[in-house]
Amino acid sequence: MHWKTRSRLTSWLLGAVTIGFLLFQWLPMFTMFLLSFAGENGGTTFPMNGVSLHWYRKLWDADLFDDFKPPMLRSFLLALGCSATTVVLSVSAAQAMRGRFLGSGAYFYLLLLGLMAPGILVGFGFAILTRLLGIEGAWNTTAYVVHVSWALPFGFMTMLAVFNRFDPRLEEAALTLGANRITAFRRITWPIILPGVIGTALFGFSLSYDEYARTLFTAGSDGTLPLAIMAQLDRQLTPELYAIGTVTTVMSLVAIFLCTFAFWLRSRALRGRPTP
Repeated sequence: MHWKTRSRLTSWLLGAVTIGFLLFQWLPMFTMFLLSFAGENGGTTFPMNGVSLHWYRKLWDADLFDDFKPPMLRSFLLALGCSATTVVLSVSAAQAMRGRFLGSGAYFYLLLLGLMAPGILVGFGFAILTRLLGIEGAWNTTAYVVHVSWALPFGFMTMLAVFNRFDPRLEEAALTLGANRITAFRRITWPIILPGVIGTALFGFSLSYDEYARTLFTAGSDGTLPLAIMAQLDRQLTPELYAIGTVTTVMSLVAIFLCTFAFWLRSRALRGRPTP
C-alpha cells in the first residue's frame, strides 16, 4: 500500500476515533439539555411529556428547601477566588522554577502532591486538622484552601509548559536596554504568557466549581452547588437538576467564547499595530 494511502487511512481512522470520543462526551450533555425543557409532568427520561420552561421557572422560584441559587452563588464566588489565587500562585511557582536552586526537585514534587492525593482523603484529613486547631469549617475559608491545593498543580503544570517555551533572551534584551525586573515582566513576559494565564484561570474556576469530594468535609453548614445537587439526589430526581446543568454548561461555554473572542481582538490589534 502506498504511503500516501496509508497516511490518508490513518488520518480518517484517527478522525473517526476523535469524533466518536466527542460524541460519547457530549451526547449525555445534549440529552440533559433536551430533558431540561420537559413539561411540568415530565420525568428524567424520555418521553419528555411536553415542552416548556417549567423547570427553569422552578429553579428561579424555588422554595427555601429546594433553592439552588444560594449554593450556586457560593460555588461561583468560591470558584472565582480559587481561580484568582491559582493564577497568582501558579505564575509565581513556575517563575521560580525557571531558576535552578537547591531543592528545586523536591519543590516540584511538593507542588504536585495535591494532584496525587485522593480528594476524599484530603478533605477528611483537612477537616480533622481544622477541628484540632479549633477552626470552624466554611465554604469561603477551609473549603477555599482545599480547592486551591487541588487546582494549583494543574495551573502550575500549565504555566511551567508556557515558560518552557519562553525565550529568556527577550527579557535579557529588555534588561540590557535599561528596564528593571518589574517592567520587563509587565511589558515583555506577561503579554507572552497571557494565554497560559487565562488557561490557568479557567482550570482553577472549573475544578473548584464542581468539586465534591474535597468540599464534603470542609464546606461547613453552607454547602456549595455540588453538595446541594447530591442532597437533592437523595430526595427526588427531577429535570430541575438538568436545568442547573444546562445553565452551568452555557455559562462555561460563554466564558470560553469570551476568552477566545478577546484573544482574537488582541491578535487583530497586534497585527494592525504599525512597526516602530
